[in-house]
This record gives sequence, C-alpha cells and structure tokens, in this order.
Amino acid sequence: MPCWGWSGFYGYGIIGSLVGFGFMILFLIIIYFIFKNLFKNNHSKQNQKNKVSNEDVLKILNEKFVKGEITEEEYIRKKKLIE
Repeated sequence: MPCWGWSGFYGYGIIGSLVGFGFMILFLIIIYFIFKNLFKNNHSKQNQKNKVSNEDVLKILNEKFVKGEITEEEYIRKKKLIE
C-alpha cells in the first residue's frame, strides 16, 4: 500500500532515503576498489613476466658474445636496445 503525505518513502521520510542512497554509494565504491585491485595485480604480473624475458634475452646475448658469434660492437648496440 503506498504511503501518502509528508512521511513518504515508505514511512522513513527523506532522511531514510538519503541513508539508503548513502549505503548504495558506499557499496559501489567498495566494488570499484575491488575491481581496481584485481586489475592492478594482473598488470603487475604482466610487467614481472616482461622483466624475466628481458633477463633471458640478456643472458642469451652474453652467451653469444662469449662464444664469439657476435662482435663487441654488435653486443654493445644490442644490449642498449634491450635495456
């Protein structure tokens, strides 16, 4: 049954509706931070994988230089590109 008059909003008045609206905003903020942290963790894991791959590339480059497969000039140039 609908409420009529000044005590609308199902009997709680305007203060009750503002409290409900505040809880809804608080709930949305919590959801936002949860998703933000989830995507932040995925992004940091992806960066960590890139760092490992750069270390692997430098290791391969060092091995090629030690074996004599590339010259010193090539080694220096490629190392600058990797870093």
